[in-house]
Amino acid sequence: MNEEKYTSFHNQYMPNIIKWGRILNLLMVPAMFLPVLFILIFFDVDPNMAGAISGSIAYISFSLPYYFTELIALGPILHVPGTYIAFIAGNSRNICAVATSSALDVTNAQTGTPEATIMATIATAVSVIMKFVIVLVIALTGSYILSVVPQEVITCLTYLLPSLFGAMWMQWAITDVKLGGILLVIALAVNFGYRQGIFSFLPAGGEYMPVLICVIVGYLIAKLMYGKKLQDGTSSEA
Repeated sequence: MNEEKYTSFHNQYMPNIIKWGRILNLLMVPAMFLPVLFILIFFDVDPNMAGAISGSIAYISFSLPYYFTELIALGPILHVPGTYIAFIAGNSRNICAVATSSALDVTNAQTGTPEATIMATIATAVSVIMKFVIVLVIALTGSYILSVVPQEVITCLTYLLPSLFGAMWMQWAITDVKLGGILLVIALAVNFGYRQGIFSFLPAGGEYMPVLICVIVGYLIAKLMYGKKLQDGTSSEA
């Protein structure tokens, strides 16, 4: 980018992204209650407040850790615009992050740069559009497809998501084998502990703890390994 484009990026593009990102994300909060209001108004179904409160407590206790882990883990991949888009459209980890990670790798865009931010915006937006197209097709033809697909193929589909995350880890680990190896060992150890039930006393069985621990520990290790080096590099440039 030349100086004029950098100025436009910082003074126009990002302020508008942040402004409308905040507005749309805040509007999504009341919008999530529209299906409930629709059922209440048109079908005259009164909500069970006790069930709604208990369900909300259970869901919040399960989802709250992901509020922090997704921002830390996906922020360097999705960047600010992509994060706003992903939080509105959903599937931030299993679709948006995968597509954006591949786009950044193919274009050799360095994380945190304006070029990477714009590429992440485009990749996230395209992944959301494709998601809705595919979901529409599956919704219309899914039952027929499942009826003709061999059972072996359906069984293999259960490994699709782990394969995507494994590919993402490999894609980023080859750029830093040392850090990738350390985090792999930590992930295996934490996952083993989870399967042994050491987090079972937590809400929702502690299903979120492996992700929470890996993200926070990974961030701290990367900070210890490279934080001082990056700070020294910034100071020398200044």
